[in-house]
Amino acid sequence: MPERPGLSFTPSRFEGLPEVTKVAVYPDHLELLSAGAWIVIRFVDIAAWRRPAFLWRWLARLGWRPHWLLVGQRNWFNAPAERFFRFNTQPRIVIYMPDEPAGTNYANTLFRRVQDIMLAGGFYTWDLG
Repeated sequence: MPERPGLSFTPSRFEGLPEVTKVAVYPDHLELLSAGAWIVIRFVDIAAWRRPAFLWRWLARLGWRPHWLLVGQRNWFNAPAERFFRFNTQPRIVIYMPDEPAGTNYANTLFRRVQDIMLAGGFYTWDLG
């Protein structure tokens, strides 16, 4: 069985849920270890759908969906441990990236690799900067 593409890391900070100690990002969802319990957030459930939204959601349940569904925002212009993703969830969750070694090429940063994983599933975030 092929391994699922994904990334797992410990965030430098987290907002929106208590005691988040681990984050895993996959092409179609997030997994968060919050207060000792895993929480799964499917991107399809938090995507900003075009109107009429009910039609696009229905098509997605049948297996078809447009590419590039917006699931949140990102801030990339700070130091690595201050870069974050803010997702369209209730409550709003914000995941801050862990620090990275000095001199890490942007294409190899965890921040960029998280974006690549989400894009593989057809989901994206837009820049706040």
